[in-house]
Amino acid sequence: MAASDLSKPLGQDQSEASGISRLFMFGSFGLLALVLLGLTSVIMLADNPDGGLPTQEVDLNASIDSNSRIGVSGIRPSIKPGIPETARPDQQDSPSPQLEQAMPANANTSDEIRVLDPADPSLNSATATNGTVPYEAFARPINTDAIAGLPKIAIIVDGLGLSQTTTEEALTLLPPDITLAFAPYGNSLSRWTRKARSQGHELLVQVPMEPFDYPNNDPGPHTLLTSANAEANKANLNWVLERFDQYVGVINYMGARFASDELAGSEFMTELKNKGLLYVENGSSGRSHLNTIASKMSIPNLRSDLVIDFRGRPSDIETRLVQLESIAQESGTALGVASAFPTSIRSISDWTQSLRQRGFALVPVTTLLNQ
Repeated sequence: MAASDLSKPLGQDQSEASGISRLFMFGSFGLLALVLLGLTSVIMLADNPDGGLPTQEVDLNASIDSNSRIGVSGIRPSIKPGIPETARPDQQDSPSPQLEQAMPANANTSDEIRVLDPADPSLNSATATNGTVPYEAFARPINTDAIAGLPKIAIIVDGLGLSQTTTEEALTLLPPDITLAFAPYGNSLSRWTRKARSQGHELLVQVPMEPFDYPNNDPGPHTLLTSANAEANKANLNWVLERFDQYVGVINYMGARFASDELAGSEFMTELKNKGLLYVENGSSGRSHLNTIASKMSIPNLRSDLVIDFRGRPSDIETRLVQLESIAQESGTALGVASAFPTSIRSISDWTQSLRQRGFALVPVTTLLNQ
């Protein structure tokens, strides 16, 4: 017996076992390769991406009316980037009644190409349908006998429509005698303003105007500029006024430079007079000539006595509201303007709760025109 035989396993030949192992390994690799090759062939050569699921072919051409035409029923103006809280898909504007009225009576909206330009003066949404001017047609009815002899206070809350949350809070908390001013850049303006009107609020449109430090301080797209010609400013004004409807007038947004320019102001007031709108100055600029120009042109106009939330702390807002009461007590009327901040909305809401008991009448802005 050789010495090496002592190291072999009992009853096995090592070279024979090694050969069998290699044969088994190569056979396994070969079988795996065949499986992979088969799967690859099925994937590459099969012409059914649905993996064998039942399918049905539909002739799309047969389902389309060859006489139909696809067109544009309206153009939504672009929105300035960066505006907060854009609407969700379920909050998009529904078609404006003015856009529907602009369509010919015999128009078939399913097959007629119709492009509507928001800058078109013929689409002016301020025009009332009953023949009266808008500041009368869309004014909130007031029982004048009930408030006769009382000092009257009007409050305007502006900047609405930009924040969905704040706008909803304003419509929930503020009484209907508060006048609401909507910025032209918000989403879902038609929906918000319809809701505001249904609650009885009078509406104003905020018109962006050129400040002294423009363009470093930019009110936004379609701002009225002293450097622009009359037609350009008219087109921008029409764009702003077409954003929603049933408002009684406009209020400035910024605009210290524009409001101090006699020529630009006169051209602006001419447009408001043609459209039957009142003008409200928010009181932020001491250089404005717009109220003087409006009075000379017999255009109804008002100027705010106080910016209520000049400082945004609740205690400061309460102080300004008390000052507004003092003005109304002395002059018979008072007008205050506040921005749509949550603190302002809540402070004004709380203040109105006992206003009548203190001997004051809260009135919409148009009521002050007759005082």
